[in-house]
Amino acid sequence: MALRFLTSADMTINVVVTCDDAVECDDEQRSRYLDTGDRSTLDVVNDGATCFKIKALSPRERETAEAAAGALTRSELGRLLWAEAPSDVRERATWHHELTDDERHALSDYQNYLNRVYLEMIRASLVSIDDVDATVEQLELIRPESSRVQTISELVLHIQRISLAGIEGK
Repeated sequence: MALRFLTSADMTINVVVTCDDAVECDDEQRSRYLDTGDRSTLDVVNDGATCFKIKALSPRERETAEAAAGALTRSELGRLLWAEAPSDVRERATWHHELTDDERHALSDYQNYLNRVYLEMIRASLVSIDDVDATVEQLELIRPESSRVQTISELVLHIQRISLAGIEGK
């Protein structure tokens, strides 16, 4: 059979985040880990690493998260601008500078929508942190800010991977 089916949206995995001081890896190891979820690709995961238990999301749960974040009212102009934005930092800065105020507002609205989607996905998926029941609001307390943002981003990547590709990954 060529089609793959998600065996259960109740599947859970334990993940760490690479910005954790107890996790050591280079950029290549980080990328491999985020692609596969295989902890053995990381250089070192010390005993003190924070462990997040997340569950796969069903298509309905993903749609619910998107709707809760405002999928039906998001800026379509912002979505188009976000998709066509250059990836080079300097080019992107010039491109952004040349946008009209309405376009900048639409792009900002869409980026805020994406941030809400990420939090709603985590809200639906996060089971525990270090084996203690957890909520997405706890992630808002992570400091410094760069670690909070990276933690949210990595958790979303893991959630998407296990929800779409299954526990075994790509």
